[in-house]
Amino acid sequence: MADSKKGILSIDVDPIALNGVIQTLRALDKETSKEVRDLSQPLSRRLAQALTVSAAFSAAPPQAILVARSITTPRDRMIRVDVGGPKKVGRPYGGTADARGKVRNRIAAPAGALLWGSEHGSAPKAEDRAGRRMGLRFVKTYNKQGYWIRPAVDANVQEVADEYTVMLKGIVKRLKLEGGA
Repeated sequence: MADSKKGILSIDVDPIALNGVIQTLRALDKETSKEVRDLSQPLSRRLAQALTVSAAFSAAPPQAILVARSITTPRDRMIRVDVGGPKKVGRPYGGTADARGKVRNRIAAPAGALLWGSEHGSAPKAEDRAGRRMGLRFVKTYNKQGYWIRPAVDANVQEVADEYTVMLKGIVKRLKLEGGA
């Protein structure tokens, strides 16, 4: 799920077959919810690690490594990895020169601004809002399938989702909720 205001791509692994069980677990006490969060966090971290390795060692544009620095795994009942956002990761640019000629107030690009191009590359004939040609800002040409996020998620999501399913089934069995879920 992408949040266009913040430039965050959130990768949620939600086993569709377990929606009823997840709704049941949400209705349970805080201890059970805490346990599910504790057990989901390492799975989220594993998926985040796969994304980081994919960014560093794949054929992705160089900005992928910068964007990978913004990866977080919020503590949630679901497997969740957030990529992008307001974290400053790019090279500082702009600013104004003071009386001595020293440039001040330089800013760095936020990870969210680099996210799309680091994943899909750039189209050489594309234009920005002002009608200027963009060129190959992300070195790699446009790739609809993605360079690092989608390939890493596709390669790892099944294993992580299977472990998550086993974990949730174990909790449901232990709480004797099998008949109601």
